[in-house]
Amino acid sequence: MADHKRKVALCNTMKELYKEKILTDIGGNLSFRSLEEPEKCFWITPSGMKKDLVQPEHLIKMTMDGKEVDNDGELSPSVEWPIHLRIYQEDEGFQFVVHSHAPLATAYSILVDPPKIPPLTAELSFLVPEIIIVPYQQSGSTELGEAVAESLWDSQTLVLENHGVIAVSEDSFQNAAIKTRALEEFLQLYLDVKKFDSPIRPFPGFE
Repeated sequence: MADHKRKVALCNTMKELYKEKILTDIGGNLSFRSLEEPEKCFWITPSGMKKDLVQPEHLIKMTMDGKEVDNDGELSPSVEWPIHLRIYQEDEGFQFVVHSHAPLATAYSILVDPPKIPPLTAELSFLVPEIIIVPYQQSGSTELGEAVAESLWDSQTLVLENHGVIAVSEDSFQNAAIKTRALEEFLQLYLDVKKFDSPIRPFPGFE
């Protein structure tokens, strides 16, 4: 029953982020650590299914050594499952993962020399004190999972080079989604400020 509630929360969050165009039709994936078997299993979204069609019964259960549990073979786990797995292996406190192809953050991840953006407001400075970019590794690879897990100790919201965003939460999908949205808001605010063609004043508390 506890896992079912998390399944419902995952699907609701996925639909919200899809509606906001932070998730694309088949781009992005979500997962959570099992409450019923926290040291053994996690649940992840399926590969190739349109995001607003995913239901709790479509989620796939996997073990902490990367094996599928009771899967009838009609659906396969997201190709990014090694990244999610590695996050859960890194620390038992990591409970919820949102991987998205958020438009502005993904565009930022493609820049050869992305600008160093200072904290701009109190709220955004709290949610995204620094934009950390994880160097490129092949999508879904164990190498990318390792790089993400190492970087989570600096920030639980990460930009993946030429890829997208990973946001991790210890307590809810809502908070992982909030971090993802905050990064997009941060980048949009920076673009808006740049239109005034004037020096930026960083938020004083984080200079």
